[in-house]
Amino acid sequence: MKKIAGWKGKLLSSAGKLTLLKSCLASIPIYLLSVIKFPKWAIENINSHMANFLWNDQEGKHKYHLSNFQGLTQRKEFGGWGIPNLSCLNMSLLSAWINRYQLSDNKLWKQIIDHKYSTSDPNIFCCSEIGSSPFWKGVLWASKAAKLGVTWKIGNGNSVRFWEGHWFGNCSLAIQFWDLYILADQKNKSVAELWDGESLKITFRRQVSPRLFNLWHELTAIASSINFIDDCDSIIWAFNGSSRFSVQAVYKTITFRGVQPVYTPCIWGLVVPPRIHIFLWLLSNNKTLTRDNLSKRKKNMVDISCLFCTENESVCHLFFNCMVAKNSWSYLNDIFLTDLGGNFEATAVGGSVILDIKL
Repeated sequence: MKKIAGWKGKLLSSAGKLTLLKSCLASIPIYLLSVIKFPKWAIENINSHMANFLWNDQEGKHKYHLSNFQGLTQRKEFGGWGIPNLSCLNMSLLSAWINRYQLSDNKLWKQIIDHKYSTSDPNIFCCSEIGSSPFWKGVLWASKAAKLGVTWKIGNGNSVRFWEGHWFGNCSLAIQFWDLYILADQKNKSVAELWDGESLKITFRRQVSPRLFNLWHELTAIASSINFIDDCDSIIWAFNGSSRFSVQAVYKTITFRGVQPVYTPCIWGLVVPPRIHIFLWLLSNNKTLTRDNLSKRKKNMVDISCLFCTENESVCHLFFNCMVAKNSWSYLNDIFLTDLGGNFEATAVGGSVILDIKL
């Protein structure tokens, strides 16, 4: 905390503070993040200090936080500032132990883990947390994220669960044949236990319909494609398409919220000073302190009209719709011989055209 003392915020721009956060405070606990699961209160405390430093919010000198810190921890291509999300980073670093476990065949620590936690029943992702050490509980917690990118290559079939494991197609057989799975008596069983090379040892709670019987034939055909070998089952990582484990790939997967912005990530690719990047990001996300935003923070603020006209002041009005803004855009259009103003999208497109011309 001493490395981000409040007085340093007065000497740094927003871009400088962002650089200091990434290189200093967010990097100091990397070693501990890779060996233990951080408690929630510790992560919240560190995030609180980083947010206060970023917005220069000091004791006795309150400053507004222009954006939620969780949104800033998104990767730049996902619409954030790229500040490390310590909770997701903690999970990604701990998940690397799953890969180390798979690569350590005869290591002493792996033999201890196997003996203490029964990791061969049937695999490491099925271990129970009861009686586990804090370290191993953290690894099992991270294994939930690592499981998202696990595809099994069948060897002897003892470590891969037939229904729940991902070893055929784009997902597990339990999802592909859900109607059969909910009726099956044998669940959480390995491939070797349910397939003997000739028939499937699966029974059902009731008689199946003709449609389900056709699904059973499809399932049998999939099982007949299995070729057992003497080697153990192995993991093929499918996070980044290279079949190799990567902490960055795990982090990117678990921080993705399912929707990728179109225009906001393009801001970081502009050849402008970093402080302009931050201003454009705040502008595109309506995070600037215009009067309509200030009225939401100050309940006693009544006048939200623009200083240049009588309309309400907002981001779109102040930068595009106000008569002063329109005249300014008109002058710029004449200078660059292209339509720049109108709205944020038009400005982004026009700015990229100018950038191409300069390059």
